Amino acid sequence: MKRLSAKPTVYLIDGSNFSMRGWDRAGGALRDGLDGEFIRWLEAVARAEALRASSFRVVFDGPCRRAGPPAPSITIYYSDSEPADELLMERGCFMQQQGVRAVIVTSDNGLRDRARAEGVMTLTCETFQALASAELRKESR
Repeated sequence: MKRLSAKPTVYLIDGSNFSMRGWDRAGGALRDGLDGEFIRWLEAVARAEALRASSFRVVFDGPCRRAGPPAPSITIYYSDSEPADELLMERGCFMQQQGVRAVIVTSDNGLRDRARAEGVMTLTCETFQALASAELRKESR
């Protein structure tokens, strides 16, 4: 894949998986700080011209811990006692059955395998980050 599609897409993002992989933890950053940094980056991505028709549903593991609403096209969920993987699969399968273009974004190979077996498109966190960052660079020229 060379770029993210401009077609309206629901990106179902494994938030904990993404934020723990995508940002440098060398400075001893806490999980909440990494999550916040990830959401700020995603807010910029959501404003990119090519992705304005899309929406982003981020699922974090565990209880609610973020204050303040993100950008309008971003919805944040917390899995509480249920694994985030189950919520992502449930939403991905439902959207696929309803004919909604949805992509699960995770680097969890087991989750990606399960999603593909159900016909749900997937991207790794690293691929999504690289493609979205390329869109941001294009707009900053």
